[in-house]
Amino acid sequence: MQFKNPEILYFLFLLLIPVIIHLFQLRRFKKTAFTNVVFLERVVQNTRKSNTLKKWLILLTRLCALAGLILAFAQPFIPETGAALQEQETVLFIDNSFSMQAQGDKGTLLNEVKQDLLANLPKGKTLTLATWDNQSKDFDPAKDRSVLQDLDYTSATLSQENLMLQLKSLFSKDRTKNKRLILVSDFQDLQPEKNPDSGSLNLYNVMLKPIDYSNIALDSLSSELESAGMKFRVWLSATTPLENQVPVSVYNGDQLLTKATANFNNSDTTSVYFSLETQNQIAGKLSIEDPNLNYDNQFYFAAGAPRPLKVLAISNTDSDFISRLYRSPDYELTIVQSAELDYSLLADQNLIVLNELSNIPEALINQLRSNTAQGGTLILIPAADARREIYTPLLGAYGFLPFGEKNTTAQRITSINYDHPLYQNVFSGRTSNLQSHVLQSYFPLTGTGSILGLENGAVFLAESNGLYVFTGALNAGNSNFINGQLIVPTFDKIAVEALKSPRLYYTFGDNATYEIEATLPEDAVLVLENKGDQIIPLQQKRGSKITISETPGLDKAGVYALKHKNDTLALVAYNYNRLESALQEQNFEEHELYDEVGSLINELQEASNLNLLSKWFVIFALFAFLSEMLILKFFK
Repeated sequence: MQFKNPEILYFLFLLLIPVIIHLFQLRRFKKTAFTNVVFLERVVQNTRKSNTLKKWLILLTRLCALAGLILAFAQPFIPETGAALQEQETVLFIDNSFSMQAQGDKGTLLNEVKQDLLANLPKGKTLTLATWDNQSKDFDPAKDRSVLQDLDYTSATLSQENLMLQLKSLFSKDRTKNKRLILVSDFQDLQPEKNPDSGSLNLYNVMLKPIDYSNIALDSLSSELESAGMKFRVWLSATTPLENQVPVSVYNGDQLLTKATANFNNSDTTSVYFSLETQNQIAGKLSIEDPNLNYDNQFYFAAGAPRPLKVLAISNTDSDFISRLYRSPDYELTIVQSAELDYSLLADQNLIVLNELSNIPEALINQLRSNTAQGGTLILIPAADARREIYTPLLGAYGFLPFGEKNTTAQRITSINYDHPLYQNVFSGRTSNLQSHVLQSYFPLTGTGSILGLENGAVFLAESNGLYVFTGALNAGNSNFINGQLIVPTFDKIAVEALKSPRLYYTFGDNATYEIEATLPEDAVLVLENKGDQIIPLQQKRGSKITISETPGLDKAGVYALKHKNDTLALVAYNYNRLESALQEQNFEEHELYDEVGSLINELQEASNLNLLSKWFVIFALFAFLSEMLILKFFK
């Protein structure tokens, strides 16, 4: 038995007071004279023995009553466990990711957690409440009910390692405290944690299970412009093969444009096509109805006729392949001979191609440097019969070493740097079967990384500071490259890199960037606006190009208007990732799991309880007082 207020036990010295008083009173007696002495001795002797016993019993009951009261105020207890004697420190993590929208027995899984905690968290005790996107220290269930009630879903998740580091940092460094970490999740994107061997932290996993693990999600879409409008292909996925037909609706803002039905046909993926008779810009939204999970039932996109990318080809030879590559309406192509070049055209171009020029004046190099400094892109294709020295000033201006002496030994193009940004997400697989691409002659280029390489290890295509350099001519007499499989993705990606226009949609977490062209003041600030909410994105201005990057705080899916003051420059769509769409039934037999957070809270509360004995000592004191009254009344 232990005491919460052991200092009260010093008052037990007060028990000496009634003992001392009682001993003094036992010594006092009074003699009375009687005529019959023999009779008197027998009566006096019996009376004294009775009075002495009565006084000792009264003393005992008073001592017991006083001792019982003192012990009751000292609050004696017997601890349920050894941890009950330690100060408790609890961190409660609630998974509020989108998969917690799945339906449980009493509504969504997240709402079940809220109800259990509001009903079972002990009053008067604080803890730290943590979610994926927020922490609330000194959370009091009685005072801070609204914090728990207002808890909403979030897409801002972390890796498990980073989450555990963050949660452990919420504990104090006091090693005398009993630290408990409770993880409440459906464990779709987490793994249950095991107690560490050190014993410094006690971990408890509460696994919530939905009624049904089946789910349908809108995954992705692609589009292409047609003469009469736009054509979309929408991809849907399911966690299990389905026979269902799922209606899909297309909106422009809140206006319904069209509907179609996607049929899974006993498959877990399907697609559906839409044709829209418009080429105007659309603040698009795709929508399906799925009762199991709500978060992936809408998909946002921004589509319309983009501004054509401006391409200028300066060429003194046949440029037919450039005309085939950069066609309208995606590109606005201008082809001129070097002798007829108007330098005023250069400043407004997104991409400039120097195709087999035999002379590059210094003035032209300066204009090209100015263009790329403002965000433009330049391609150099040397002439097979040109002197290598004419390209040295241009190469040096962009950080390249001069060309070496021309090599006339035919070489095959055999290597691709798939990790270079130019070829990322271009090919479905990696292959070395490029032997059909042959180069008859080239200028060796050293001191730079290769994007495309020859079989002897020499460079065929390289890039530096916005200049893409081919080391050999691309005409039919020197190479078959323009008729091969690499010509289209290479030149197309170079053009795309020249102006990273906003894509159909973006996914949070991809850290994607895009560019727009606009003539704005140097101190102009662009904002992204969605339904009245505004956020200032990360932005960088280079001439007429403005680069927009994903920004912390931009975490609500939808179509945003990129604005300067009241002018809308572009529409940009952002979506949540679909990682939690595929609900899976988890099996963690090697872990100790709890089904309900309420039962775990009660169990921990009972383990930390102190079995207080104060009431029993109060009852004992009252019984002692009652015994004293009965002795005084009935004991003669």
